[in-house]
Amino acid sequence: MVTVINYVKRQNKNNDDFLVLELQGQVEMIKSSQTGKYYAHARKATITTTLNEQACKSVIGTRFPGEIKKVECEAYTYQIPGTDETATLNHSYEYVAENANMEETVFHGEVA
Repeated sequence: MVTVINYVKRQNKNNDDFLVLELQGQVEMIKSSQTGKYYAHARKATITTTLNEQACKSVIGTRFPGEIKKVECEAYTYQIPGTDETATLNHSYEYVAENANMEETVFHGEVA
């Protein structure tokens, strides 16, 4: 299951505004390669939406079946939050629906 945790306004190449929903997956325990200690982590991803701002606000907290998966992508530079450090990454996270055919899936309100 993933949970809608927020929405964000962004701009496309033509400077047109659009909205994305921020999704968060299940909490997982990850072992640090540097310290050997575990820490709690939840994968996050965004998906575009045709909803207006009011509708986006109303779906915060809604849960949908599926998960957030790590996928390979073209390398990019990432600024590590709270530091001056950057890292080069070649992966991102994306939402993958539980159903194989997302086009046939219609959600009406909260999914239990």
